[in-house]
Amino acid sequence: MQQKWNQNFDDEPMTDIPQKFLNAGCDVYMVMQLRHDEKILDERFASMRELHRRGKTPDPEHYEVTYYADLPAMWQDVPNNEVLEELFQMFNLSRPQDFEGHSLSVSDVIALKRNGEVSVHYVDSIGFKELPGFLDTKPERPSVLMNLKEKCDAPECNPAACRKVRDAHEL
Repeated sequence: MQQKWNQNFDDEPMTDIPQKFLNAGCDVYMVMQLRHDEKILDERFASMRELHRRGKTPDPEHYEVTYYADLPAMWQDVPNNEVLEELFQMFNLSRPQDFEGHSLSVSDVIALKRNGEVSVHYVDSIGFKELPGFLDTKPERPSVLMNLKEKCDAPECNPAACRKVRDAHEL
């Protein structure tokens, strides 16, 4: 059975796992599958080509972590494409007992962290497509109130400020 890279994650929400994956100090992998959500049913089992045809790309917000573990030491010098194939076989033929997702298939995502380098791969109809930046943390969006404040402080939106500017020019 696979040794998990941190047994303490078992009681944590799976939403925290991607950040812990990025911070891991060892070689690890993570399997992500689409959430069960009617709004994204058309993405389930869709090839990359099909997603692009629909004007979409894989969205990290649509995924949840279904498994994470250490990469086996025997794969240390194995190229990424071979590791991905091994993981695909493992999650289809001899799934880990504690894996609760479905067999690995098109539209799933595998993230690898090897020697400190992170790569994320979309399981496509044939092979894997790399997803650069997929796990990058998004900068916090400014709040609606801050956006409104910035707009209302603009001269065209603030009559008092406009009056002050106009009065200053008339002098």
